Amino acid sequence: TVTLDDFAETDGIFFFGQNVGTSSPRMLHDLQDASRRGVPIVTFNPLRERGLVEFDNPQNPVDMLTPGATRISSQYHQVKTGGDTAALFGICKALIAADDAAQRSGAARILDVAFINRHTQGFEEFAAAVRSKDWYDLERRSGLTRNAMEAAAAVYRSATAAMGVYGMGLTQHRHGVETVQMIVNLLLLRGNIGKPGAGILP
Repeated sequence: TVTLDDFAETDGIFFFGQNVGTSSPRMLHDLQDASRRGVPIVTFNPLRERGLVEFDNPQNPVDMLTPGATRISSQYHQVKTGGDTAALFGICKALIAADDAAQRSGAARILDVAFINRHTQGFEEFAAAVRSKDWYDLERRSGLTRNAMEAAAAVYRSATAAMGVYGMGLTQHRHGVETVQMIVNLLLLRGNIGKPGAGILP
């Protein structure tokens, strides 16, 4: 649901299982522009992919002639191989817990309830499944700490238009379908499908 034009309008990018420098180097230019605009880029990858850490644009003489590269990822989470689903559950768990707390205190909701009611089904069952997950188990399966997952959730929560980018690091294993579904679930929680700067990008 994303085109390259959306990179100019997004204010949150989440990467899963995608080595941009090797697989889609053209995207590095758009990521560099987004990073320079201050867009947070949160990466989940077992390997520390250099293109997602920092980038010098070889087509830009200024980049080539001056020291220092553009930082790409604002958070880089080295998730355990196959642990992306657990990491996504952790992010969703943090968001739903924050929304539950907001409801109890009468504060503004964290989730886009109007979008959820209008465009999704099965939310209550999904939320119950997320609430039932144990943080210790999510940490063990994802290879990340609870704090790391909550930090990623905080970035997602602050974005008004976020996109989820994934590559074959997710799809080429046994739980690929479930993991992609979890990225979609994460995006749906805050209405990040079908608007400029937001959506899913395989």
